[in-house]
Amino acid sequence: MSLIIQRIISNMLKVSNENFDLEPMVFLTGPRQIGKTFYSKSLKIPYYNWDTAEVKNSHLKDPYFFRQSKGWLVFDEIHKRSDWKKILKGYYDSPTREENILLTGSGRFNLFQKGGDSLQGRYELFHMMPITFDEYDGRSIPASPRDFTSWTPDQNVNSDGPLISFGGFPDPLIAQNMQKLNRWLDLYLQRLVKEDIRDFSKVELIDKIELLARILPERICSPISMKSLSEDIETSRESIKNWLRLFDVLYLGIQLPPYSRKIHRAVKKEKKFYFYQWPFCNDFAALFENYMAIQLYTACQYYRDQGYGTYELYYLRDQDDREVDFLITNNLKPVALIEVKSSPQTWTKGLHFYTEKLNVPSFLVYPQGPTVRIEKKGYSLSSARFLKNLTAL
Repeated sequence: MSLIIQRIISNMLKVSNENFDLEPMVFLTGPRQIGKTFYSKSLKIPYYNWDTAEVKNSHLKDPYFFRQSKGWLVFDEIHKRSDWKKILKGYYDSPTREENILLTGSGRFNLFQKGGDSLQGRYELFHMMPITFDEYDGRSIPASPRDFTSWTPDQNVNSDGPLISFGGFPDPLIAQNMQKLNRWLDLYLQRLVKEDIRDFSKVELIDKIELLARILPERICSPISMKSLSEDIETSRESIKNWLRLFDVLYLGIQLPPYSRKIHRAVKKEKKFYFYQWPFCNDFAALFENYMAIQLYTACQYYRDQGYGTYELYYLRDQDDREVDFLITNNLKPVALIEVKSSPQTWTKGLHFYTEKLNVPSFLVYPQGPTVRIEKKGYSLSSARFLKNLTAL
């Protein structure tokens, strides 16, 4: 594997000053330290970090300081300004505008989608997610959604072991050193809490928010109990709910909802939580389930970013203890079921039951093991075989 992993987003966006044309602004969001700044600087177009004194002073002297030539520009960290939406709207609506803007940031761009429409119609939103198996394996041409009904696994695949072990963030994955990984995980959590979350919460609550983030790895694989968490942290259930939403907005992890449409006695409220950086989990079974959750969630996100439909990820559970780890849907219509195990096993009763009920292809996925065809239902197979070409070609 090369030291530089080619990202899918570079072929999805195609931001270039060649054949430049004025279009809506592009917002690129995703977890911190996922590679957005590295990608932006690799474009070799004017780059402005609004967190630096140089750019701040330039803006004070001349609000249009960046207008040097026609073409694409990168604005990094502009979201840290309280008036950033007003600034962008003014630039975009200027009758003399001859440039277009790529904005990068970690999470906050999502806030205005629900908080007003001042930038409505002026931007397109894309995501840079943790490294997928396809990217790690050298593929970066965006794939169209997989047709699971006719799909057959490729028997010639490389191992995804290092990706499982070291996670999908560039620095620890490239280093592949366990001590560096542990140090990175600890610092990542500290910085997220102290630099990002403090902007949204009272200072006296920061310690409790960090405690919540540190005990969540123990709750992976199970629906979140607000009551249990509130007792452990000695705070209200409403605070836990708000902090989990904050973790979602700032890309620490995702909250996975249950699917309940036309499911008798389905669990409807309890969500699961998964970290974008799955090595936060200490238990291997939880780590592997978290790994698959983010790989599947990323595939759904990339399909949506390309305009293929409203792809979403859920889990299934009913009050009769029938459960399946993941369900991919498109416009709420079930597409595929995926059950995850840490070693080869027989199909679970939940997988059998929901395969028949939803009438969709199903898959039992484990880190390593044989590929077994389950007649008229799906496959049991390794994660590498299942994930190959899911996100890229």
